[in-house]
Amino acid sequence: MTLTISQARRLILNRQGLAKPDAFGRGINAVERTIKTLRYVQIDTISVVDRAHHHVLKTRVSNYQPTHLDDLLSKRKSIFEYWHHAAAYLPIEDYRFYLPLMQGFESTRNINKKVAKEVLDRIRIEGALMSKDFEAPAGKRSSGWWDWKPAKQAMEQLFLSGQLMVAERKGFQKCFDLTERVLPEGTDTRLPSDHERAQFYVLRILASQGVSRPQDIGYMRTVASRFEKYKILPGIRTLLEELKESGQIVEINIGDQLYYALHEDASNLPSRLGNKRIIILSPFDNLVINREKLSQLFQFDYQIECYVPEPKRRFGYFTLPLLLGDSFIGRMDCKAHRDKGLLVVKNIWLEPKVKVDDQLCLQFAVAIKGYADDLSCAGIEINAPLHKSLQKQIRALL
Repeated sequence: MTLTISQARRLILNRQGLAKPDAFGRGINAVERTIKTLRYVQIDTISVVDRAHHHVLKTRVSNYQPTHLDDLLSKRKSIFEYWHHAAAYLPIEDYRFYLPLMQGFESTRNINKKVAKEVLDRIRIEGALMSKDFEAPAGKRSSGWWDWKPAKQAMEQLFLSGQLMVAERKGFQKCFDLTERVLPEGTDTRLPSDHERAQFYVLRILASQGVSRPQDIGYMRTVASRFEKYKILPGIRTLLEELKESGQIVEINIGDQLYYALHEDASNLPSRLGNKRIIILSPFDNLVINREKLSQLFQFDYQIECYVPEPKRRFGYFTLPLLLGDSFIGRMDCKAHRDKGLLVVKNIWLEPKVKVDDQLCLQFAVAIKGYADDLSCAGIEINAPLHKSLQKQIRALL
């Protein structure tokens, strides 16, 4: 089967919940559906504009509130925190497939057993605790294990090895409790076979990404696989052949590349996208996180530069990808000054073929105004040397 680039993009955007506004619905149930569909939402500490997990969910659920995420984690317990290719919120139904990774962390990382025992004993007696609960009392010098750093390291290792879970977050601080007290009753904790895990990765990634190559599926496992005790024995390519023969997936030719897709998706390709709008994406958005695939299918070369030394940056510290319809039209460098209620747009870089006209500027203005509202910024300052019409349209909206 052969797909055009445009057809492939529509399929991807449809699966990613970006083809139309509120594709997964509204409210807390939509937030839960989004996480289940995407399979993970990356957690990130950088808050130049908005933390990645909030940003990703806001782009898909228009009335998203941070309390939705808190409630799903601590009250409904339908999601949990763990390591995907990075720290992430994950569907609780996927918990068992992370058990081999937990065992891998436990067997490959050294832990101070005395400190770990003290941490577990305190949590067992006192209930969920944060790392700051292990700081030395004021005015007293720390000696031995009763120090923030060893205790924090022990908590993180106990978390990675599955003995502790994040029960809730207070502010942005993780509150750890014993796994048996956090896991909801009835959670499947059977250790999956290698074949089950391979099938899990392939089918879930195709369901969230629309189309993928074997290396794209492997990409989502690269970091975590270093710590896996149980490797996936049947290779990804072998399993892809098996699933193809069973009719669950199909081969897709896109340009000169071979991709795979779920049979149901290949049989029901979306004919069009919703009304075109500019979507301001997080650098950690599920759509853009695989930079090579982004370049292959969307012809958009993107790199987040906060980890690049300043003299070597081409654009800015934390530039945001700009999606219009099924094309990336550029990137925007901005910063939210929450204390002033001000969003400052430092610069906008458009792709060479993008035509700047009044219509595009209006779409930009609507997107920036909506983004500022999401950040609780009543004021917008545009320093980008773009089109005079953009300044005019922003002023009109304000």
